[in-house]
Amino acid sequence: MYSAKVISLQLKEVVRKNSPCFSTGPVGEDLYHWEAIITGPKGSPYENGVFKVDIHFPLDYPFAPPRVMFKTKVYHPKVNTYGNIFLKMLNPTHFRTNNSINDVLTEIHQMFTVPQIGEGHFFVEEIARIYVEDRAAFETTALAWTVEHAGGA
Repeated sequence: MYSAKVISLQLKEVVRKNSPCFSTGPVGEDLYHWEAIITGPKGSPYENGVFKVDIHFPLDYPFAPPRVMFKTKVYHPKVNTYGNIFLKMLNPTHFRTNNSINDVLTEIHQMFTVPQIGEGHFFVEEIARIYVEDRAAFETTALAWTVEHAGGA
C-alpha cells in the first residue's frame, strides 16, 4: 500500500530530524496509529508541559490529512474541549501531499506561541476572545491547565 510506504518514510524522517520539541511513533505494531509527545515551548504558559497527541492516518494518506487530537487537556484557542486541533494544514481542503507528520507536529508546537486566530483560521471563539482582549487572564488559565493536566510548572 502506498500510504504505508509514505508513513514509513515519514517515521524515518522524524527519527532522523530528532526534534527537541516532540517525539512520535507507532502505537505497538499499528503503522496507521501513532502517539506523539509535544513539550511546551519555553517562555509560554505551556512551558514544561508534556502533551500527548493521538494520530490516525487514513488509508488514503498522504492524499487526506491524518486525524490529530490532543489526549492531554489544553487551554488554547486552536483546541476544543474534545482535543480537536484547528490547524489549516489539517483541514482536508488545505492539506497537501507534501505536508509530512514532522511538519504537522512542528506546526502544533509553534501554535503554542503563535496561535494564528485571525481571518481565514479556525479557532475556539471564546478562548480566542480572551486571548485578544485579556492576554494575562488567558495566560493564567493556560498555565493552570498546563500544571494540572500536562505536568508543567
